[in-house]
Amino acid sequence: MDVITTHLNADFDALASMVAAKKLYPEAVIVFPGSQERSVREFIEASHLRLDLKRLKEIDLKEVRRLILVDVRAPERIGPFSGLLQKGDVEIHIYDHHPSTRGNIKGSKEVIEPVGATTTLLTEMLQHKRLKITPEEATLFAMGIYEETGSLTFPTTTPRDLLAAAYLLKKGANLKVVSGFITRELRAEEIELLNELIHSSRDYVIHDIRVKIATASRESYIGDVAYLAHKLRDIEDVDVLFLVMMMEERVHIIARSHVPEVDVSEILGEFGGGGHRAASYAVVRDRTIEEVEDRLLSILKEKIHPVKTARDIMTSPVKCIPWNSTISTAEKTMTRYGVNVLPVLKDDLYRGIITREVVEKAIFHGFARSRVSEFCSTDVSTVTPSTPASRVEALMIEQNQRFMPVIEKGRIVGAITRTDLLRSLYESLLRRERITTGEHLTERPSIGKNLDSLMRSKFPEEIYNLLRLCGEVAEGLGFKAYLVGGSVRDLLRGEANLDIDIVIEGDGIAFAHELGKRLGARVRSHKRFGTAVVITDFLKFDVATARTEYYETPAALPRVEMSSIKRDLYRRDFTINTMAIRLNPQDFGKLIDFFGGQRDIKEKTIRVLHNLSFIEDPTRAFRAIRFSERFGFKLSKHTTNLIRTAVRINLFDKLSGTRLYDELSLLFMETDPIKALKRLAELDLLRFIHPNIRVTKGLERTFRAIEETVSWFKLQFFEEEVNRAHLFLMAMLDELKRQERVRLLQRLFVPPKARDEMLEGVEQARKTLSELKGGIDNKRIYHLLRPLSIQTILFTMAKAEDERQKKAISLYLTTLRNIRPSLTGHDLKEMGYTPGPLFKRILTSLLDARLEGRLKSRDEEIEFVRREFARGATG
Repeated sequence: MDVITTHLNADFDALASMVAAKKLYPEAVIVFPGSQERSVREFIEASHLRLDLKRLKEIDLKEVRRLILVDVRAPERIGPFSGLLQKGDVEIHIYDHHPSTRGNIKGSKEVIEPVGATTTLLTEMLQHKRLKITPEEATLFAMGIYEETGSLTFPTTTPRDLLAAAYLLKKGANLKVVSGFITRELRAEEIELLNELIHSSRDYVIHDIRVKIATASRESYIGDVAYLAHKLRDIEDVDVLFLVMMMEERVHIIARSHVPEVDVSEILGEFGGGGHRAASYAVVRDRTIEEVEDRLLSILKEKIHPVKTARDIMTSPVKCIPWNSTISTAEKTMTRYGVNVLPVLKDDLYRGIITREVVEKAIFHGFARSRVSEFCSTDVSTVTPSTPASRVEALMIEQNQRFMPVIEKGRIVGAITRTDLLRSLYESLLRRERITTGEHLTERPSIGKNLDSLMRSKFPEEIYNLLRLCGEVAEGLGFKAYLVGGSVRDLLRGEANLDIDIVIEGDGIAFAHELGKRLGARVRSHKRFGTAVVITDFLKFDVATARTEYYETPAALPRVEMSSIKRDLYRRDFTINTMAIRLNPQDFGKLIDFFGGQRDIKEKTIRVLHNLSFIEDPTRAFRAIRFSERFGFKLSKHTTNLIRTAVRINLFDKLSGTRLYDELSLLFMETDPIKALKRLAELDLLRFIHPNIRVTKGLERTFRAIEETVSWFKLQFFEEEVNRAHLFLMAMLDELKRQERVRLLQRLFVPPKARDEMLEGVEQARKTLSELKGGIDNKRIYHLLRPLSIQTILFTMAKAEDERQKKAISLYLTTLRNIRPSLTGHDLKEMGYTPGPLFKRILTSLLDARLEGRLKSRDEEIEFVRREFARGATG
């Protein structure tokens, strides 16, 4: 016998999950292990849905061969069925959404995923298997999801819950019925109990977490206390709520958490309870309410740690200056690294700070050559990494301190600025706003939101697991790991980008080698830059140490130094590329957005980070156009003005040809080349490629023809590679005189082989098109095009204006170039011919005869050779 069951005091998620599981196990029977919530009982009595429920007393436990558990894994919550767990001949299948806890039941089949409701998991499975769901069943399943997720408002709600609910609506779920059962009026005794809970409640603040404990007693059992917990939560603005109630000589504890820092399933696990992070339940025997409350408070003080410490909000590492450096050196260092405060060190130990204001005044008064130790402040407050963020906040505000050094064993390990503090306060504000309003803040940037579920849905499983492993390895080494770059940007754009880049706060090379050991992967490291490449069976990705960079002169290559993730992101080109995702286990999936990248993705805007961006790296102007055209984003007005300024002062003349060539190639590979070319012209950037390039109608026509030709070629021969960028460059070369073409390619520092192919290709295309005018036979087409590269042939096809020329080239590519004689040199030897120049004449004659259609088979070729070259045979 197969039995489907759930937890005691079953709610709608439990009932809906059992009914959904029945569709996967049609021969199984549904049995409650004990009581149900009152609203569930009322639904069962009123419903026309055939549930086919069996009473527990009708089940002979000795006959059970397979136990299907839904929405439960705690053995103490399945009533008499817990006796089957030790029987070796009973197969256990589990479907659940609660996190793992000690003592969980283990199954031979487990479907356990972090969604808002178990019904969501089973609905997805029914959808995948295309099993029929009636409107009545869809309504019940919707009740399970809506009740368990607080009508999709609880923090545990995931995008998958919304998609499952949407699917059920399509299947006819009746929201009016759903609302009638999960949003009901309180009965008189429930109102009385709720009033008692409110008046008995006590508030505690434990490490900035607001906890409310409410107590009450009743002689008889009240089944829907969990519903009262939701009601009390709506009335009281708290982070964590505990209802401690004595009923039928047992203490029942109902817990609800609305902050990620408090896992109530872990706390009630100390009482033998279960559930998940946001909602949990336990029953305690032989204890009074007072004893349970005292024990609960002790556990809370032990389990709740500071929400944030100085280590969580500090920037690290910090740029420092030796005590004996001059004031002049301090001024240059501040300008180079864009900082306003420098900690002063002596023998690597912290001695004080010096500010830009002090430095500038010292220089003004003629003390540029004095030591910084003579002017540094030594009495500013400091904190340790474990100092609670609330204490840091109080110190900085009360003492009007803009820069807080974080000191450990006399050494500076980080620093907290006012910006860091404001960001931390804002994150807390948003967290509390989500708690009190249930809002997910999708209409404005949300700092610190978690993208775990989005990563799971967009990335292949092996890459998601790899990112998880990266966080675990970094944690083990005492480092911090981040996913950065285009993969984060495109994740927020709703696309999967598998170009994975990992940044490490710590030693990126040491991390890469440790990760390589765990993966059995190859690692190539570059100590000079603190970077490595990790090569696995399924992915090649980059690892870098968090670094900052500065430019000694405009357009020069940057100098790189080890730094923090914030400084690392600040050195990037545009705000949309400055976001990172934390990978360490405790914060896995948390988004970091220091510079407004989310806002600009939402507003579809390309924006530079600072005013000197194009002066430091002029190639960013070309990159701005590339991203703008690729994503359909606009350049911000300020960004456009900065590009025009860089053009006006001729910064692009200093740009190396190689970097310009690389950016131009990417521009042509990733965008609509015509639009990109026009944007370059609008911003007067074309003249830095060559002063005589103009966007003419002829050039536009050639660009369009190249796109059409390449699209046709890729459809016909998708396995053959063609360099699109080189074709568009050839179109630009074709507009110039020969010597101008040479100068353009020299300016771009194009590799010699590619340069020669493009120069020759432009000339060959003109000559070939001239030869293809008028009628021409297959043999002539073949010998005309055979010496040319595929790139030159495609460019020739794009330039062809006569339809007959296009057809001739198409015929060559699709048919003629694949024609070969059946006979080989070996065959000719077998026929008595001596190897030598004769072989070439014979094979050429066979090919020509094939091209002319005079030979169609091997036998015809043999007869042809014997007839035409009879004298060449021996024996």
